[in-house]
Amino acid sequence: MTQPPESGSDNTNEQPTPDSTGPGEEQQVPAATPQWPSPPPSGPGESVPGSAEAPGYAGQPGQTSQPGQSEYPAYPPYPPPPAYGPAPQTSNNAVAALVLSIVSWVFCPIIPAIIALVFASKARREILASNGWVTGTGLVTSAKIVAWINIGFWAAMTIVWIFILVIALISGAINTS
Repeated sequence: MTQPPESGSDNTNEQPTPDSTGPGEEQQVPAATPQWPSPPPSGPGESVPGSAEAPGYAGQPGQTSQPGQSEYPAYPPYPPPPAYGPAPQTSNNAVAALVLSIVSWVFCPIIPAIIALVFASKARREILASNGWVTGTGLVTSAKIVAWINIGFWAAMTIVWIFILVIALISGAINTS
């Protein structure tokens, strides 16, 4: 156990405590209280963290800054929460495919349906390559179904008309002989 130095000794490591009574009198410090080294002196224009001049730091609550007394800096404030990125977008090609597949039922039936299938496959590749940032798989599926049903319907109608035409031609050829 270390004893505090006697008064009158030439120990240069002695530091007076803030509540000492006079310049010549020294107060004994209990051995259980550690004496921390003081921070190095700051140069001109520099500020010591924890001091009142330090930007962005504040002392402990309820303590005032005294000369020669170092304070621990307060924790910096929490950073703001991260900004959320943009919401996923619907593929324009998927929308165009669905619109063209619906238009193929109203106007020229086959050409818009084929173009809708091209846009649907293009949209599917775009959606898969985007890793979730582009959506619209439901639109692509709907466009393909509507376009294929339209193509199938008009193909069946064409086959029926050809069959009727062939029967009419055969029956007309039989009646004329």
